[in-house]
This record gives sequence, structure tokens and C-alpha cells, in this order.
Amino acid sequence: MRQRFTVIEGGAAAGGSVVAGSVAGASLADATERAPASPIGASVSWRVDLRRAAAVSEAEIAAWRALLVRARVADPVLSDPDHLLSVAQHQAGGRDLVFALAWATGQGPDQLAAVLPLAMPHTLWGQERIGLWQPHGTTLTPAIAPACFEPVRAAVADCLRRLRPRAVLALEPVAAPRPETAIAPLRAVPRRAGIPAHSLVGVRANPAQVERVSEPGLVRDAVEEFLLLDAEVSSAPIIGDPSEAALVRVVTRLFAQRRQATVALTRRNDAIVAAAITLGHGAQAVLWRQVAGEGVPERFGRRA
Repeated sequence: MRQRFTVIEGGAAAGGSVVAGSVAGASLADATERAPASPIGASVSWRVDLRRAAAVSEAEIAAWRALLVRARVADPVLSDPDHLLSVAQHQAGGRDLVFALAWATGQGPDQLAAVLPLAMPHTLWGQERIGLWQPHGTTLTPAIAPACFEPVRAAVADCLRRLRPRAVLALEPVAAPRPETAIAPLRAVPRRAGIPAHSLVGVRANPAQVERVSEPGLVRDAVEEFLLLDAEVSSAPIIGDPSEAALVRVVTRLFAQRRQATVALTRRNDAIVAAAITLGHGAQAVLWRQVAGEGVPERFGRRA
């Protein structure tokens, strides 16, 4: 049996499309270049580029982030390419993942109108169903510019149909909220009335100190402290899963480069007893990973 097509890394052809195997004599680059055959109005048409996670260029990432702002996605931190592309590379779980970038053309510079992470079906037993891919434990709305859902769906379906004539694109708006157990945005907590100082009874306690690390050059070491503490106190340590540990290191490094990562280390008696990783800042920040808590016995703490 001969595989119909295969997306391969790199190898950009004219127009920035990915070079791949053949479909009845037509390359993937040819198929994506012909995608503008679906015009919208008199002067707007579409180009769809298919990219592996590792092949998305810096220019495409910049256009992606601009799209997140225009589309006002509900979760811009987890929808950021630094997160999605890293998860796709390290935790694909054997799935064939491709990012479809839909560009509106014909009215000045090409403008990115949608980024759709797609899970491609297996050549033999995939039932030819192509659907949106979601990282494990999250439900993210795909980044699509306002009022462009139907044109984008038509353009992407047309592009994929040229590659797999019997494939069906299952693309519907994702409106379901993330589970409560998933990563939650950080919100300001209103300050409650405290107990008057003269009513407090003094007790001897070892106060905890929280160090927040956000400098790009220091985040890496703070992440290693986080992973070591997690390995000591968690029943299923992150470091026990090489793909998960690599994901934590890569995502924090990429976000730290843009000063979008903070590692909070809680110490008591010079021992690290809790740690947390926050991505983003301000109202959009999310608590991405955390381990232990204030109730962790001192004997389990990491000595620093």
C-alpha cells in the first residue's frame, strides 16, 4: 500500500507552503498554493499553509500572536504558540498533528485569519476524519478572526480535500469551558477584615518566605528546584515522564524569554516546601503547575 501524503519538516516552497509527498502527482505545496480558489467577495481569497509544529516560522508566530489579540481568545496564554507548539512537539501521543494557517489574501499584505491545530487520521485506520486537536486536560477555542469561521472552514476543507479526497473535516466552534480541574486564571481576591492585633495570641512558628523568580536567567534554576521538589513529594512525579519534564522546561524557557513566566518558591527553615509556575501576567496569568503546599512537613522540603 502506498501512503497518500506525508507532511515533512521544513522544505519551504514558493509562498511558504510545506513540501511533502505526493497525492496523485500533486505535492502538498501545490495543494496549498491552489487553496485560494475559494474566493470571498470580489477581491479576497484564501491561502492555507500546513505546518508541523517545529516548522512554524518566527514570522508566522508573530502573526499568530497578533491574531490572538484580534480574535480575543478566551485563554491567550495557553493558546500562545510557545505553549501549543511545545505541547504538540513533546506530547503528541503518537498522533499526527498539523497546524493549518489560513491567510486572507488579495487586499494588501496577507493577513493570518486562523490557526487550526489538526489531528490527522492514520493512513490505514483513521476513518478519514480530520478534527481539532486539543492538549490533554484543556478545551481551547481555536484562534479564528471575527466573522471568518465559515470562510476559513471552507478554505481549509478545500485544501485538505486535495490531499485526501475522502477526508472529512470535523470543525465546529468550541464553546465548552475548561474543566474546573484544569488550569484556572488567577484572580484578585478581595481583602477581608482581619482580626485586631490586640486580639491575637502569639505562638511560635517558623514563617514561610516566598521567593518569586521571573528573571530569564534565573527561571531555569528555579524550574529545576520545582521539579526536584515535585519528585520528592508527588505520587506521580513530573520528572518520571521525560516528555512532561521536557515540556515544563521548554515552555518555561520560552515564556521567560518574554518575561511571561514566574516561579514561586516557598521556603521554611531554608527548605523549599512548595513551588508554583505561573505563565502570563496580570489578569490573564494562569497557574500552570504547582506542587505541595503549606501543610507539607518540613522533612519533605528541599534544602536550598
